[in-house]
Amino acid sequence: MRQTVLAVILVAAIGSAAPGQDSKAASDLRQYYSGKFGFYSPGDGLNNGLLFGVDGITEFIRHSFFLSGAIDLYFKQTFGFFRPSSPDVTSQSIVLLPLHANFGYQVFDVPTADTRGYVGIGGGYYLYFYSVDYRVTSGLLGIPEARSATRNGGNVFGTFFARVLIGKIFVEPRYYIGSKKEDKVENHTFVVDPAGFAITLGFQY
Repeated sequence: MRQTVLAVILVAAIGSAAPGQDSKAASDLRQYYSGKFGFYSPGDGLNNGLLFGVDGITEFIRHSFFLSGAIDLYFKQTFGFFRPSSPDVTSQSIVLLPLHANFGYQVFDVPTADTRGYVGIGGGYYLYFYSVDYRVTSGLLGIPEARSATRNGGNVFGTFFARVLIGKIFVEPRYYIGSKKEDKVENHTFVVDPAGFAITLGFQY
């Protein structure tokens, strides 16, 4: 239930950034959507891979800061996060969804180059969805038996970032400071650790 409520709040935050303000508000606010993709190096056990994300931004021009709501996506099939040993895995996949709200402060503005820079912090809740097919040996004859399992869960995390926007294109380095989540398949323990670094290229409009 807590996961669902947090997801609804963050999606609502993104939706609140939709264009459509009146002329007076337009003089004080900028509102955007953006999409991004890039490289993500997560915590121990989850291999490097691609990260995709979308966010909605409301920028308070006179006060030089913005608020945003964001959803990121990481999908991977090759990794090893069981500790200390794993089952006989034949196939597996994990989807990691960090949902977060952010505060960004403008640190420079070069109007003649249509370039702005921001630094900021944020926090939220990540969800993971894990599925695995594996074999176990049972019985006196030691015949392998195929099994499958699914697990899901999540935990809170923090983040800090920078964004350099040139026209409608931006580059965003971001650190994720995650809380690990532990679960089991059979008697094998695995640990989901989203803490890591990402650098993405995006388009803001």
